[in-house]
Order: sequence, then C-alpha cells, then structure tokens
Amino acid sequence: MKMKIGTPLPDDYVVSHEDLAETASTLIAHTLLPIFAETMSEDVAKANVEGIVTELAYLFDEGEIELGGKTYRPRLAFVDETGAILPGAAQLTTLHQLAEHPFEIAPEANITFEEPEFAEE
Repeated sequence: MKMKIGTPLPDDYVVSHEDLAETASTLIAHTLLPIFAETMSEDVAKANVEGIVTELAYLFDEGEIELGGKTYRPRLAFVDETGAILPGAAQLTTLHQLAEHPFEIAPEANITFEEPEFAEE
C-alpha cells in the first residue's frame, strides 16, 4: 500500500524520522484493517489493529536481540529516494507514543491511500 500526503511543506523543511514514524503507523493500520474487517465489525477490527500497531511500536522501542555478546535494537528506519538513511533512527524510541490513534487523520493533511496492483499469473 502507498500513502500520499498532500500537505505542502516549506522549501527549507527537513523531514524527520519522527514525522515519518507517526505516518508509518497509520499506513500499517490501514494496510491491516481490510484483513480484520473481513470477519468482524469495523469498530472491532480497528480496535484489534490499533492493538497490533501499538505492540509493534513497543517492539521497535524496547526490543533487543543479543548476539555474540552484543545487544542490537530494532528501529524503524526510513531512506530517501537515493537510499540514504535519514538521520535519527537510533534515537527514535517513542514510536509507541507516535502510533496512538492511527485512524485519526486530520483532513488538512490530505492523505490518500493507494492499493498495490498485483500481476495476475
């Protein structure tokens, strides 16, 4: 799924990981919602999806993997169109706060979603 945000940005605005992390939780929620909505009411589906998005956010904030005596922490990282990682991924430990209310989108953001097209085989 693709998400487009139509809010104009000032020419000198630098997009941060925090900007994109909040948006990513909304994208994840809208991607998962149709799966749940097939078998339950929309309100129940949204509540389940919000719970999953929150748990994933905590995983990125607090998760750890120990390997070879070192600790590695998962982080949600974003790259620009050249493939360069935006600065700030390591410091982003508040994803769970940014992920709250992924279905509450301000109309002035002009956000639209586009379903992926799959090739028929």
